[in-house]
Amino acid sequence: MASRRSKPSSSSVPEDELKDLILKLRALLPTDQTNRNNRTRISLWKLLEDTCNHIKSLQSEVDGLSERLYELMVSPNITTAEADILRRVFQQQ
Repeated sequence: MASRRSKPSSSSVPEDELKDLILKLRALLPTDQTNRNNRTRISLWKLLEDTCNHIKSLQSEVDGLSERLYELMVSPNITTAEADILRRVFQQQ
């Protein structure tokens, strides 16, 4: 069976707004992915796939940093200067 596109409903996003959102999404990707995407016309599917992969990478990086921070905080060898730095970082949030 061939799929047919339905007529846009009143709740659909206008094409110019969709293009603007796509440009904003591309701008959030790392430079190497953005440069690759700008050289060729990329499908929306590929853009979303690249974005999901980038988010997963960022989540892994956050997990790693969280683990390193925890290890530093429970370390008996933490200096007063390091403790002060951690305290300032937490106060900024």
